Amino acid sequence: MSFAAIVTIYAVFTAVAGVYILIVTGLNGAWMLHTNLVRPQRSGPLVSVLIPARDEETHIADCLDSLLVQTYDNYEIIVYDDDSTDGTARILARYASEHPDRLKIISGHLETGWYGKPHAMQRLSENASGAWLCFTDADTIHGKDSVSKLMGIADHFKADFVSGYVRHKIGGFGEAMVVPALYLLSMVAMPLWLIHIVKAPIVSHAIGQVMLFRTSNYVASGGYQAVKNQVSEDIRIVRLVKKHGGRAVFADLKEEISCRMYKDYKSAIKGFSKNVYDYFNKNNLILTAATIAVPLVFFIPILGSMWLPAALMAAQPYFRLSCLAIIYAWGFVALERMLPWYIPFIYPVILVNVLSTAWRAYRLFKDGKAVEWKGRMVK
Repeated sequence: MSFAAIVTIYAVFTAVAGVYILIVTGLNGAWMLHTNLVRPQRSGPLVSVLIPARDEETHIADCLDSLLVQTYDNYEIIVYDDDSTDGTARILARYASEHPDRLKIISGHLETGWYGKPHAMQRLSENASGAWLCFTDADTIHGKDSVSKLMGIADHFKADFVSGYVRHKIGGFGEAMVVPALYLLSMVAMPLWLIHIVKAPIVSHAIGQVMLFRTSNYVASGGYQAVKNQVSEDIRIVRLVKKHGGRAVFADLKEEISCRMYKDYKSAIKGFSKNVYDYFNKNNLILTAATIAVPLVFFIPILGSMWLPAALMAAQPYFRLSCLAIIYAWGFVALERMLPWYIPFIYPVILVNVLSTAWRAYRLFKDGKAVEWKGRMVK
């Protein structure tokens, strides 16, 4: 077989991969629309809205303001002050005095053997009274129907667990080069509509910014005690939910919940550093395979679409098809997730940032070091 034939076969492969990515992205978008059309359920069993807060003085007031005006008629709010070193405790005390019937504040110290967020979540669940537990981050902003919408989705799909994509606000170009990587899994490998159909725990996805549990299933799965030393605790715990017979749904929540995860490029890279290597299960083979696959599927076709020697020109149409399909897929994500218009044109930079961040985290892990996050070390 000639070299030209090998290049053409490879180009056909990249075209097939690009079209596959476009199809998966489109179908996931259709699923997101389907879940978005579910009607809110404004009455029902008690929901405990649980918020871990560590050094959140710039966010916690806006979060609480949005949660205190929910249309759902039966809910409580509990905030865990996780040894904050800023003005978080003062703000929480003021809100607790103003809303004693709705809001409760608890606090504590990190125990040995736990990571900070799982520990806070476990303490919150132990103090909750609801038949449903709604964990949400302190930097999220909720529409008035957010709890109602989550309960409506749980009821519609007969689910024990609901998570989803909130609206991720991007305030600058630095964040734009990192944050859209959140959507890579649902573009490349995870048909989101299968999560509530397939019982296998591996077919799971969750975003820790908001997660709704049926309390009985949460307890049966071991709660956060079972993932107390995991960095990607959101993914781990939804797998446990399914392992113990629960049904999970991943939905579109952008109309009800928003979040600006990071303030700039540096904080985005730092935030991803504590999660991305763990997301690869700290498996060097998987990370190496991804590092090889990404250029083959995403980068080389760009070069091949622009220039090839005359002897290899038969491959160029396939490279161009691959590039167009991937750009359209990113364009669909940008439109559907309300991201900046230029995201489809900087996806190579996004991918480079993800891989370089994963390798940076690997080096830290190998050297026995850790990523500092909010004054704590995460390995």
